[in-house]
Amino acid sequence: MHKNSDHWQLLFSLESRDVVTKWHRKIVGRELNARRAKEINFAAKQAREFFRNADSSNDSVKPLLTFYGVASLSRAVILLLRRTSGEASLNAGHGLETVGWRSVLGGDLSSGLSALGQLKIKTCSGLFSDFLSETKNHICMHVRSSAVDWGLSYDIPPVGEEITLNDLISRLPDLQAQHQRSSHERYYASVNEMSYTENGGFHAKVSENYFDVFKDSYADLGYSASESGHWLDLKCNDEIFKSYTPQYMHAYVNKNFGSIPSLYIVKPFSRESRYSQMAITYMLTYILGMLSRYFPTHWISLLSGEKGDEMWPVIHAAQRYVDQCFPELVVEFIHDKLDATEGIQHRW
Repeated sequence: MHKNSDHWQLLFSLESRDVVTKWHRKIVGRELNARRAKEINFAAKQAREFFRNADSSNDSVKPLLTFYGVASLSRAVILLLRRTSGEASLNAGHGLETVGWRSVLGGDLSSGLSALGQLKIKTCSGLFSDFLSETKNHICMHVRSSAVDWGLSYDIPPVGEEITLNDLISRLPDLQAQHQRSSHERYYASVNEMSYTENGGFHAKVSENYFDVFKDSYADLGYSASESGHWLDLKCNDEIFKSYTPQYMHAYVNKNFGSIPSLYIVKPFSRESRYSQMAITYMLTYILGMLSRYFPTHWISLLSGEKGDEMWPVIHAAQRYVDQCFPELVVEFIHDKLDATEGIQHRW
């Protein structure tokens, strides 16, 4: 039984030919042929089995099984959303590739373990780029409720961008407890309230202590930040907001009042690039999966208490985050798309 069985019960609908045919018609406005319905059903079934096996597996292989589950579920979503063509039209490969891992992990084992945060990946053509394109790099926003309050689609970053493991885990608010007990960077600040209008622009109250660490990245984009008690008033005009929308993330493991994903503003990956939380989670599980698959000595040494294992608590928490949250992110994305077809607009 999955720990997040409620979400998997909802995702079980992706294994029904009749349901995916109905959903595709509502979202895309076209009839789904029998072959592509099967492709969606089978990808979803594989995803469920990969996650189920990951849930009961040892940490030595869990990340790889989870990655395959994420990839299979992403494939099902792509095929559900794509207007024409099926599996044969998908780009080959994962859509991500490792960059210089052997130079980082080569030599002394303890030094390699200490440098895990420097592991770098590069975006390329493949499943990840297809996923970004078909989901439109969309993030579902929660401000005051467990339901989706509104949503936005970031511009799709160009392929070829390089991102490190540190870049990803430093922007995950669900790792806050681990960050507080270590010297690891954290680039996220909780949002107390937020508003936006075309005439009035953007305004948010963000946590002063955490935002101070990366406020210059927003100042460089044209945002202003002024003190307001223990909070900072973050503001910009309409033009800046549309050109340089904040990078948002939510806490899903540690929800507000136990049900509301807490909203955070995080440091942008670059001046222009923003990624949906689904995309960030995909990149994270790719790194952990490839590390456990192709560098088993480093991976098993990390979880076995070898010298240099300081990152193990935060990496273990990151793995837990992926296991629990990626299915939930997909569920709310699909239901937000379906709501939009019924005139239930969750938009700012």
